[in-house]
Amino acid sequence: SLRRVMINEVPTFAIDLLFIEINSSVMHDEFLSHRLGLLPLFSNFAHEFRYTRECDCEQYCSKCSFKFSLDIYAEKFPQSIFSTDLNTIDKKENFFYQQINPIHYSSLKETLDQKPILIGKLGIGQRIKLVAIAKKGIGKEHAKWSPISVIKIKKIPFFLFDLKEINKKINSKTKEKISQILPNLFIFEKSKNNLKYNQIFLSKEENFSQFDLLTL
Repeated sequence: SLRRVMINEVPTFAIDLLFIEINSSVMHDEFLSHRLGLLPLFSNFAHEFRYTRECDCEQYCSKCSFKFSLDIYAEKFPQSIFSTDLNTIDKKENFFYQQINPIHYSSLKETLDQKPILIGKLGIGQRIKLVAIAKKGIGKEHAKWSPISVIKIKKIPFFLFDLKEINKKINSKTKEKISQILPNLFIFEKSKNNLKYNQIFLSKEENFSQFDLLTL
């Protein structure tokens, strides 16, 4: 029952309306609307907004919705459109404008130096100009408002080394160099002429979860 409530009843924000002024890209309007609608939005103040069905306005207003604008023109070079290209509109009208933002590739970082979400790509001479209206809703109405569906998957490379074979086939100088290059991963025992894992470092969960073997 808790899982169903989380999927269907937790209010979130999602882009619900699009006013497309220019779209000369290969993406048709329906596809672009679908891409933007599934773009996850983060807000701690969703409960402060009204549902559209409960609001007194005809279609949308600052009490039940939030505006984004997008205007990208690939004049000389092909260009990609990312979630960071969405700009807020009517900042003065809405007190919560700073609290509603697209969730990028790594939303835990305060800065936006990480890879954002790719929306689409433009060829030379193509342009997209639109206004997006984000509204409050729940997963029971549409999947784009379900907070459970807002997930990300990242592939982390992981390598295992056969130390028995390495110790047999590699000379002592090479082993020592390996331990110097990767001190967090390997330790070289000169007395035994043996290369082994740095168990002190790898035994700490915070160290092991923070790095993969490529960065080590």
